[in-house]
Amino acid sequence: MIARRPLGRTGLAVSALGFGCYRIDRRVPAHREALTMALKNGCNLVDTSTNYTDGESEACVGEVIRALRDEGSIARAGVVVVSKAGYVQGRNLEIVQERRSVGNPFPDVVEYADGCWHCIHPAFLSDQLDRTLSRLGLSSVDVYLLHNPEYFLLDARKRRPGVPVSALREEFYDRIRRAFAHLEDEAADGRIGWYGVSSNSVPNPPEDAEATSATRMLAIARALATERHGDPAAHRFAVLQLPMNLYEAGAVLTPNNGARADQTVLQFAAENDLAVLINRPLNAFRRQRLIRLADFPIAAGVPEVPFQARRVASLEDEFAERIATHIRLAAGGQSPESLFRWGRELEGAVEQLHGVEHWAEVEQYQIVPRVMQAAQALERGLSGDLAMTWADWWARYRVELQRLLRAVRIACARKSQRASTAIAARLDPFLPPSVREQPLSRKALACLVNTPGVTAVLNGMRTPAYVDDSLAVLGWPSFAASADLFRAFA
Repeated sequence: MIARRPLGRTGLAVSALGFGCYRIDRRVPAHREALTMALKNGCNLVDTSTNYTDGESEACVGEVIRALRDEGSIARAGVVVVSKAGYVQGRNLEIVQERRSVGNPFPDVVEYADGCWHCIHPAFLSDQLDRTLSRLGLSSVDVYLLHNPEYFLLDARKRRPGVPVSALREEFYDRIRRAFAHLEDEAADGRIGWYGVSSNSVPNPPEDAEATSATRMLAIARALATERHGDPAAHRFAVLQLPMNLYEAGAVLTPNNGARADQTVLQFAAENDLAVLINRPLNAFRRQRLIRLADFPIAAGVPEVPFQARRVASLEDEFAERIATHIRLAAGGQSPESLFRWGRELEGAVEQLHGVEHWAEVEQYQIVPRVMQAAQALERGLSGDLAMTWADWWARYRVELQRLLRAVRIACARKSQRASTAIAARLDPFLPPSVREQPLSRKALACLVNTPGVTAVLNGMRTPAYVDDSLAVLGWPSFAASADLFRAFA
């Protein structure tokens, strides 16, 4: 049986490792299987949001809980469900724009970027909670969080550069106050149990213009409780969620809270009985680069990149000679010869790539779409003998290109693994001997689970194998992860 920890002042108890539902989708069977396995094996904390996979994440949580409840595997009361609201994306963006078009707009919408707006106005929160409860199939959600409200500060600094930061902050906390007042009403109506804030900038130094303050949030909640009930403790503000990992450890290292700003977020939360949920435990951003805190399996039998790049380049030369000279492309003045040039471009690419995560982005968003777009255009535009020549060439080329992409992926995995090995070597002296032989991802999770002040760590366990691997950490002997451990990576 997995041990439980108090979820701050809520009276609820949760597993130290929670199921993070970012990128969890009801339509993916492996995601449902992973969540089912986690809940059956003692993980009882589930964290989702209105914008995760455009609502399909919440729907997945609701389906799995209902199925397990119906079969008698779990009781609803045994699962602590956290959801969040604030992002205006996907279907939410369509809803907001539709309301604006008929003259009934949501107030206080932050139009941060194309496709990514934000809002924490009470009217929007009420609408979002309706949709959350419907997708979850629940009458109440245990914890409801404002999801990254600092978008107001990010946007205001960009659009209103002459306004003092102090004035922007006062406007920001007035919006927080109105949102908290609404969430107190929702708690009184029984639609939520408790509320809080998920903020990427709550661990930031106080001088950071985009920093958010747990001290001020708690003061707002206490002031509301005093106005309504004459008791500053009669509020339902109880949970903070924030990013933390080996490299991003402001929550344990940066004094930014308390009356004299001499307490870290974790110290302040512990003193005031606030639960702290950690997100992004294995995805660290350092110097604007993503570091995946994990080990990378290296497949055998894959050709070296230069060798495979030359094979691809040879086929691209054949395309230029046999096909490109017979076709014309009008779009943007693009020459046919430029459509397929990946052999020479990728021959030395590994030196320019940071690692396997960087390569995954390049492959997914730059190379594959461009190759497929060119192939589909030629498929539609060629006929006769030239179409047959193209089909023969394309059948051979795509096999060799796939081998090249895989070769680059493996080379980048070697690069990432060298970095992971160095990280593990730096980390091991701070760990108990029994933990040092474990994979890096488990070590990184264990450090956060055993950090004083952390209530639970949210990990995106999207496959049953990943659930099994992650939950194993909870069976290890406990230890105290020291501030010195995190300073070693600062």
